[in-house]
Amino acid sequence: MAADQLLSRTLNPRSIALFGASPAQSVIEQCQKLGFTGQLWPVHPTRDSIAGVKCFKSIDDLPSAPDVAFIAVNRNATIDVVAGLAKIGSGGAVCYASGFAESGTQSGVDGVELQKRLVEVAGAMPLLGPNCYGYINSLDGVALWPDQHGCKPEAFGSAIVSQSGNVGLNLTLQQRDLNLAYLVTVGNQAVAGVEDCLEVFINDTRVTSIGLFIEAIVDPVRFAQLAHYAAQRNLRIVALQTGRSEAGALIAASHTASLAGRRRAYEALFARCGVAMVDSPTELIETLKLLNQGGVLSGNKVVSLSCSGGEASLVADLSEKTSLRFEQFSGEHHQRISATLTELVTVGNPFDYHTFMWGDRVATSNTFAEVMNGPQDVTMLILDTPPRVDQQSDSWTVAAQSLGDAAAKTNKRGVVVATIAECVTADVRAAARAANLTVLQGLQESLAALDAASWLGANMPGELPAAVVAPRATKLVDEAEAKEILSRNGVAVPTGARSNRNDIGATAKKIGYPITLKGLGLAHKSEAGAVRIGIKDADELNAAANQMPKEIAEFLVEQTVTNIVAEVLVSVRRDAPVGWLVTLGAGGVYTELWRDTVCLLAPASNVEIKQALQKLRIAPLLNGFRGKPAADIESLVGLIQKLIGTALNNELVEVELNPVLVTTNSAVAVDALMIVEKS
Repeated sequence: MAADQLLSRTLNPRSIALFGASPAQSVIEQCQKLGFTGQLWPVHPTRDSIAGVKCFKSIDDLPSAPDVAFIAVNRNATIDVVAGLAKIGSGGAVCYASGFAESGTQSGVDGVELQKRLVEVAGAMPLLGPNCYGYINSLDGVALWPDQHGCKPEAFGSAIVSQSGNVGLNLTLQQRDLNLAYLVTVGNQAVAGVEDCLEVFINDTRVTSIGLFIEAIVDPVRFAQLAHYAAQRNLRIVALQTGRSEAGALIAASHTASLAGRRRAYEALFARCGVAMVDSPTELIETLKLLNQGGVLSGNKVVSLSCSGGEASLVADLSEKTSLRFEQFSGEHHQRISATLTELVTVGNPFDYHTFMWGDRVATSNTFAEVMNGPQDVTMLILDTPPRVDQQSDSWTVAAQSLGDAAAKTNKRGVVVATIAECVTADVRAAARAANLTVLQGLQESLAALDAASWLGANMPGELPAAVVAPRATKLVDEAEAKEILSRNGVAVPTGARSNRNDIGATAKKIGYPITLKGLGLAHKSEAGAVRIGIKDADELNAAANQMPKEIAEFLVEQTVTNIVAEVLVSVRRDAPVGWLVTLGAGGVYTELWRDTVCLLAPASNVEIKQALQKLRIAPLLNGFRGKPAADIESLVGLIQKLIGTALNNELVEVELNPVLVTTNSAVAVDALMIVEKS
């Protein structure tokens, strides 16, 4: 039986064994509070009961193998308990104790070895943790959670897996009306991990969206397969990934190591998997809420309604950071809206409808209906309601009801947005719920959620990424050898030859001027003054060679490429465990100055590569800027595909071409940095 199938029993138990004292008592209390109707079996050698529930003296005394056990004893005792549970066929365990692989070696105890021992004794039994806070299943009243939490019984909702126990706790405490079906923390992922949880969520028809708070994906290929599976079920995934600093880059010798570190690799992975990314816990909550109540957006066209010009301006300003589009109304649409208003109201998008009709449900509904009866994908009503019980807010509730009336009349999607998160009342929530409207909280978070839902509507999971294994040790290949490898694999490079100092004249004459002279054995030749381009004759060649560092013994003599349209950086890097990361960007001297790059995972289609190139700031140069000739895009795409094939087929660690010189009829790699794995 697969680990995910076993984990289904773990996360949906009817019998729970508990080991420990105070944490076990908390788990019992939380299960009872959440409405668990199954069996609770605390195990303790000296106590008769815990939280009023009869104790068993040992594992051998249990009535049967439990579906899951919560183990809150010290790390050494944890191993003994896991071994005993595995022996009787238990369904799984949550290992609360820390001091395993995450702690390294402390006080002479090797935490990594201790965790290996834990995995060994578990055998086929799935574990969450160790160093794991537990999980909550609000659908079935299960709270293997030794603390307070904010979950309540649910019939459906979002499932979140978190690598952080405390962040998981914080997410349960949200006051944003998110139905939280599962909150699972995975700790060290010694046995069961993010992917196993995902599969359980996807197979539970009560789950309506999935959220991730993670640092890393252990198995990207399986993760991508699960993203496909989820999308087939019309179930989408939203990720908040931490630890995305550029310091995670693998190879320090290349430009792309600093330009495309860990963050960019995960962005490329999630884009390939059709997984939306957000930047904060509140954005995660708002996006999941939007998906729960209506699913993805059909597009990125939005109309904003507010009774304040200031709010309209704020919406317009903050939306600039998103892909959302606030298009102006057509003439006919404008006319229909205007017919419901006084001549003092100017119709536009974002739309300040003023307060002339404030509190008049019929009049407001008529205007809102004419607004919603248009080509936009969603209409948002900015509505901050006085939240205190001593404040009158009936007219704000009328505004929400009016949007609901308009949504019902037009069968179009609407959302209520509070610019300040706490300015939402129970009455407004109730009015929105009755009308199938989503209430979003916090203007910036709301726009981020709409943007993510729009992106999900336009992006389904693509081709599975290629698997990678991290290299053990690496070495740099000199440019002449690198170009020989590239040429054998079909990547266009200049005609050239390796030469010593005494023979560079004869070599240059054979190749034909103008030539380019490069010193070999350096990662960054330009910085060392070891490159001279466009040498026209023998005298200029000798002068160039004499000016280069004396320690250079060998040179690469090449034809100089002329009539250049654009210089492009192209690299492929083995970025374990994520995949083969392809980076495209502005090349030559502009690489680090502009930091103009896009990333995608290999394999990539020609269409994906062309779309990526068009996202670059240098795209106008490639397309023919101000009447100048356009670059040969087809040749460039062909070179990129050949480079991807070279990297994958030869199991390179990294290969960077910077620059690739693109002309009107060619694309040629004139500089190559190649890193391979030592045998």
